[in-house]
Amino acid sequence: MQNFIWISLLVLILIVVGVLIAMGKSRNLAPADQDKHPKGYWMSLGISTGVGIGVALGVALENIGAGIALGVAIGAGIGASLEQKNKDNIRPMTEQEKKRQKWGVAAGLVIPIILIGFLIVLMLLRTK
Repeated sequence: MQNFIWISLLVLILIVVGVLIAMGKSRNLAPADQDKHPKGYWMSLGISTGVGIGVALGVALENIGAGIALGVAIGAGIGASLEQKNKDNIRPMTEQEKKRQKWGVAAGLVIPIILIGFLIVLMLLRTK
């Protein structure tokens, strides 16, 4: 149980650091683009909303994995409809946003792999 607490704290710290780094970046946009959102903004908003709905569904159905998968599907539909509704309010991503997105995807792939490896090592050490 104590290992779970340490891993949870580590994940929380990584999330807080990532949010602080993302908030610290300044946006250099033309005045006409200040009120517009980058391409994919509404889709990400819809998917994150859908995941929240999916977790709630998963808890209600006693199958969180299936609930999250259902939530992603629901969220993709929500996001697509939001993108269509706000298509006049969308601008292309800047180079800085594209770079940040690539780093986010890389971190989203690497961090879980490291955590899974860490958990496997912990499990192997506990069995000995």
